[in-house]
Amino acid sequence: MDPRRRFDSARLVTFGTLVSLMFVILVVRLVRLQLVQSEIFLRQSETNRVRIVEKPPLRGLMFDRRNRLLVDNYPSYSLFAVPELIESSHSRDTLLTLTGLTGEEFDRRLHRIEGNRYTPVRIMRDLSFELLAALEERRVHIPGIVFRVETKRAYLHSIAPHALGHIGELTEDQADRYPDLKPGDMIGMAGLELQWNGELTGKKGYDYLEVDALGRIVGPLSGVESIPPKPGSDIILTIDLELQEKAEELLGDWAGAVVCIEPLTGEILAMASKPDFPSETFADVLTPERWKRLQEDPATPMLNRAVQGLYPPGSIFKMAVLIGGIETGAITTGWEIECGGGYQLGRRWFNCWNRGGHGEVGHRRSIEASCDVFYYMLGWRMGLDRFYSSCRKFGFGQPTGVDLPGDASGLLPDREFMDRYYGKERWGVGQMFNMSIGQGDVLVTPLQSAVYTATIANGGWWITPHLVKSIRTADGTERDPEYAVRRETGFSEETVRLVREDMLLVTEGRAGTATWLYDPRLHVAAKTGTSQNPHGDDHALYCAFAPFDDPQIAVVVIIEHGKHGTSTAGPIAHSLIRQHLELDDATWLRWRARVIARQEAALKIQMELEAEQSVVEQPDTLAVTVEPDTTGDVE
Repeated sequence: MDPRRRFDSARLVTFGTLVSLMFVILVVRLVRLQLVQSEIFLRQSETNRVRIVEKPPLRGLMFDRRNRLLVDNYPSYSLFAVPELIESSHSRDTLLTLTGLTGEEFDRRLHRIEGNRYTPVRIMRDLSFELLAALEERRVHIPGIVFRVETKRAYLHSIAPHALGHIGELTEDQADRYPDLKPGDMIGMAGLELQWNGELTGKKGYDYLEVDALGRIVGPLSGVESIPPKPGSDIILTIDLELQEKAEELLGDWAGAVVCIEPLTGEILAMASKPDFPSETFADVLTPERWKRLQEDPATPMLNRAVQGLYPPGSIFKMAVLIGGIETGAITTGWEIECGGGYQLGRRWFNCWNRGGHGEVGHRRSIEASCDVFYYMLGWRMGLDRFYSSCRKFGFGQPTGVDLPGDASGLLPDREFMDRYYGKERWGVGQMFNMSIGQGDVLVTPLQSAVYTATIANGGWWITPHLVKSIRTADGTERDPEYAVRRETGFSEETVRLVREDMLLVTEGRAGTATWLYDPRLHVAAKTGTSQNPHGDDHALYCAFAPFDDPQIAVVVIIEHGKHGTSTAGPIAHSLIRQHLELDDATWLRWRARVIARQEAALKIQMELEAEQSVVEQPDTLAVTVEPDTTGDVE
């Protein structure tokens, strides 16, 4: 027998052992795949076969206090892409060419959801018709793209962009604050859109679709029901559309703010801030270049001056100091001083705005004629501690609680602040002089000033200011938001009543600083103010409420570089009061024209009589000097 054909039992055993071992490994692997890892592979298979499509909810609408639509939704097309399909084809290059996105930006958007491979993510929203047509034309060659109709915000009246706010895409940095949302979802970014985002947003819905190996949709997944989205709630605002439009029109090109409040309820009737920006700025896709221009604009149009602007209050602060002085016992209601046009404190002379002096001044004339010397002396008597505690009761130095982000506290200095800022015992009476007339270190927001004015109008109490009147769910149910009940200052009704009457003299008294704004059809209590500005012309301020016996509106107007409250801010405030009380400006203007005509006629007669008398007494004298009428201070 050929030895090469001899049977080698040892070699056969070895071969058999190897085959058996391989068979065992194969069986173990099959068992592992079929039993242990079956769930994992089933999920992967389902992921490849099933596409979950989110259905964004309709965002809630906004209405004014008379149920007129302010903020609406309308449809626009968005481009979505499936990461796995885009990366496994030549779609990426085509999309970069058509959309104009950089590769880095495209990849950031495509992979904004970590670990996601098969769920479509938004690449662009609000597609132009031209881009949509170009993508649709090439759609068969770009597997993985999806078009969806989404809603876009529409701000219908181009009003109150700071108060209404805007929406934008949720970023990766913000995702932790919104556990039910993912990057790319639309959320409120500013104003009421941000503050009330939870009510406006609603809940997502979902469609479950079956797709083939190429990612094409076959149809709904059998056995699984879609989940419909739940619309967000509508919010009815306290704003009056017509009054808001009027406030913004009257501000015009001035920088500043207007706030109108209903004293009894705390409802904000109008809130305007200028400069501003077009309401549709953020409804459209905002380019980085345009955003940079807005952020770097020296006019700061993004700043909501009504709640974030900080200004020395000037003379409109004097009622708080007067009430505090009487209530703390620093003075009595009969206390008077002699104003000679200023006061000498050590080596420094502190002017009164009226350099000629006001003569004897009590509390009534101190408000009517706005005497600074009265408040220098009052601040000296009160001292910082009583000054701080009484003024804080009006809400100064603390947020108002308004339902808007960025509610600034302002600055009401206490002893700790003064010691830290000036050094311990390095401040004194001079600082009190300044703060007592609303200058120096005191800073307030227009909203704080409006709440303060409403507090005096009410007799010493106020309601937390707010912009949302009620919330209306998709089924039509309405509920009122929970706001703080009225806050009491603790000041006596008698003291507040005296100061309210003093404010009425500002428009109706013989020495009132705003008598030229008097309207015989209603009684307006007011206070003019001018605050010094180291960066240019002084700021103009004006606060008022009306009607005097039944206050329905409190108004504060602050005009940057407006110089004089009575001539710049005052007319705006009175026009808004008339608008709210359904009184026209034209009637007042005609009445005012007749008053001026009578005054000019009387002045002419007086000049003629003085001229005749001068001729009789001094026949050779031909020139007559007439002092100008200074009725109505320019503060």
